Amino acid sequence: MLPAFPAEGSPYSYGELSADELNATWGALRAHSLKWHPDVDLEDRLRRWELTGAGDPDTAAVVTVPSRAVDAAAVLARHGFAPLMVTAARPAGRGDGRPASDVAVRPATAADVDFVAEVNLETTRYDAWFGMVTERASTGERLREHVAQRMTWDVPGVLVAERDGERLGALYYDLPPRSDWIAGLTSASPVAYLGLLGVPEAARGTGVGSALAAHAHRELDEAGVALTMLHHALPNPHSTPFWYSCGYRPLWTTWQRRPALGGH
Repeated sequence: MLPAFPAEGSPYSYGELSADELNATWGALRAHSLKWHPDVDLEDRLRRWELTGAGDPDTAAVVTVPSRAVDAAAVLARHGFAPLMVTAARPAGRGDGRPASDVAVRPATAADVDFVAEVNLETTRYDAWFGMVTERASTGERLREHVAQRMTWDVPGVLVAERDGERLGALYYDLPPRSDWIAGLTSASPVAYLGLLGVPEAARGTGVGSALAAHAHRELDEAGVALTMLHHALPNPHSTPFWYSCGYRPLWTTWQRRPALGGH
């Protein structure tokens, strides 16, 4: 499912974000990135990498490699990188098992915006324990804006789970062209992106997440999506077993060193 790897220019890039942007929640404010290529010596590239931000916890050095590139994993571990995030992929028709029959799943409405945003924030706060995500002062507000904007789209892709009329979880996904930004990570087409599945702590383990995932996967399969992709925190003890029980498999793994440079 990996894409082709054509000849490339410089493998090094650097970006800065304002703490007020939503994207600042998903990583460090100042990020150095190294692009992996199968025909290039990763060890040599890491040694030549010019990094800044010694001792600054809001800088990061980030490398994303195919999850099965075990030789790359050994090199990155020697250089002090940790595997923190997986880009996982589910081919159409795979997984999902038997979701709880007492959970109803429906499209979200404008009345659900606050609920979906709150679930999104709780999920973000939990993922922040595992090293990639950073809650900012503006994260809650930016997430609510994002959910509200989604509800204006032709296909919002936002679902809410209920049991006896009580809202217990939320999910949203993107179809092409809104998912095109991640399509370059795979040879499959078309690709969808699942951006959120959140269940408040009190309702976890009761089948809510499985019902949401199964419902979304049916919609995506019926829409002709060949591959659904998502990101999950690799150290998260809930995400990893859950997503693989739903038919996902690791495609890419993101390794990070944060701060980008050591020091005090």
